[in-house]
Amino acid sequence: MFKHYRLRSVMLGLGVMLVVSQPTAHTGASGIVKERMDAMGVLGDHARVVGDMLKGKTAFDADAVETAAAAFVMHGEQITGLFPDTEESRSGARTEALPAIWSEWDDFVAIATRFTEDSRVFANIASKLDSGEQSDEENSRAVRTAFFRTSKGCSGCHERFRLKQD
Repeated sequence: MFKHYRLRSVMLGLGVMLVVSQPTAHTGASGIVKERMDAMGVLGDHARVVGDMLKGKTAFDADAVETAAAAFVMHGEQITGLFPDTEESRSGARTEALPAIWSEWDDFVAIATRFTEDSRVFANIASKLDSGEQSDEENSRAVRTAFFRTSKGCSGCHERFRLKQD
């Protein structure tokens, strides 16, 4: 039943987020810049898996949704640590981080905190998918809503704190 649902808004939000996982972006990056690019790439890979399910490109897999949601939570808990206020972090080779991250640190932390909270909701929903407590349609709505909210956090942060992509 999941494959019959298409959510254009989810895919729009993912479009911004998935650009991160392009391998060419990592060429020349090192240190903390590469570390955060790699982390974002892993997150983008998980988002692509769930997005493909919601678009009906792949079969629904509750375990993959749960794994993706857990990765979102882990990333949310680590995100602020990937942006230390150091010269390397601010201006390292290939960084796409805007100076606004550090000049508007409280806002950045608030967005990261919200992303983590939304990711925990997503993970909670994902953990109950095989329980039989809800119908496929109810599960679909819950996954779509939680995934959209979580991915919206990614795109919102990227719009404000990441160098615009061509």
